[in-house]
Amino acid sequence: MEFEKLAVEVGALKAGLTAVTPHVLQGGSGVEHKFDMLFSDGARNYAFDFYDTVTDIEVVKSYAKKFDSGCSVSIISPAGSVTDAAKELALSYNMRLLTPEAASTVFALEKAALRRTFG
Repeated sequence: MEFEKLAVEVGALKAGLTAVTPHVLQGGSGVEHKFDMLFSDGARNYAFDFYDTVTDIEVVKSYAKKFDSGCSVSIISPAGSVTDAAKELALSYNMRLLTPEAASTVFALEKAALRRTFG
């Protein structure tokens, strides 16, 4: 899992983001949500949750934090163990399920999506 965290951190720094520590955001409900990694560009927050195995339960846990905090949340499974139900649910929640190989490219994907949306 350390390799994936390092890959995400390097990608974030290359994209000009800053690490937010502690990795906690207060949601609209007043609850503080803890993430495994958290970065910001000053306007938006990008959070990451790491799970060895990702089922629909882990997706719902991360979605609750995403919904309440308003930040972008991606889920990474270093073991690559993701159920079909988790994939389907993450897609419906507009969340990314990343493989270890894709962890380092997530910010390039994010920038491309923003360019497509805002030009």
